[in-house]
Amino acid sequence: MADISKLGVGGTTYTIKDESARTSGQNAVNASEYARQIDTDTYAGQSLAALFAGEIANYANVWAWLRARVRAGNFAGMRIKDFIDVTLTNGNVVRYRIGAVDPYLYCGDTSKGHHVAMVPSAPVAVAGADAVNGSYIMWNTTATNQGTADNAHPYLVSNLHRWETEVYYPMLPQIVRDCILNQRVLLETRYSASGALTASNNWAWADLGPVWSPSEMEVYGCCVWGTPGYSAGFDCQFPIFAQTKDRIQGSRISWWLRSVSGLSSSYVCGVYGYGAAGFHSPTGTWIRPLPCFLVG
Repeated sequence: MADISKLGVGGTTYTIKDESARTSGQNAVNASEYARQIDTDTYAGQSLAALFAGEIANYANVWAWLRARVRAGNFAGMRIKDFIDVTLTNGNVVRYRIGAVDPYLYCGDTSKGHHVAMVPSAPVAVAGADAVNGSYIMWNTTATNQGTADNAHPYLVSNLHRWETEVYYPMLPQIVRDCILNQRVLLETRYSASGALTASNNWAWADLGPVWSPSEMEVYGCCVWGTPGYSAGFDCQFPIFAQTKDRIQGSRISWWLRSVSGLSSSYVCGVYGYGAAGFHSPTGTWIRPLPCFLVG
């Protein structure tokens, strides 16, 4: 079909194609379509590096650009599930998607500034000495979900969190680590000198550090197998997990949460590969981590 942009009349050429109006119209159509996809949870996400290439050219890298945008509270054009691919030092590529925007803005015992939660698009394969069954990891190497006398937070003394902070975090490129904001939450505690507890018995403000696993509340939007109150009283559901299908992450591989079971002195919480809320022995050998972080 011919695309007529100019018309000659009596020897005079007139511009009849309004490029500005066409661009505005197309942008409106695109925005409407993205809104429809988000409403129906069919939006697959787009590469932030491609979407904002013009802006990013003014920064050292895409992560520096994202941190500057986030700190300024400027989220224009960003959507849940938009992503940046990260190449780890071992050569593996992990797709990190925006999972929530400002979920804990100004919250906590110390006010938190603007941030975005970055969530892997699938549970991460584990390699090296911590790997079991080839690419999985134990939440704990012994069947316990208890804290200790020195640290009453079960998650913070877990094998999973040790791997996240001591093994996985150093595998992230420096340009990513430079942009990560420490996550501090009201975290459940479970410890008694008189013996193992079947439910968490308190909570306290604690630093999760730069890399961490989601809680039950952040995934399901409620307490399922954890301890009501202590395991869910601060957290909120991330939009990226709004529907059951969103928990599968396209892989059907089970993954760990940081919450521990409120019905057992040993079990911990997770997500089954078919999408249901799960509880497992911490020595489970067919479960992977989902290491998240905040940019801000």
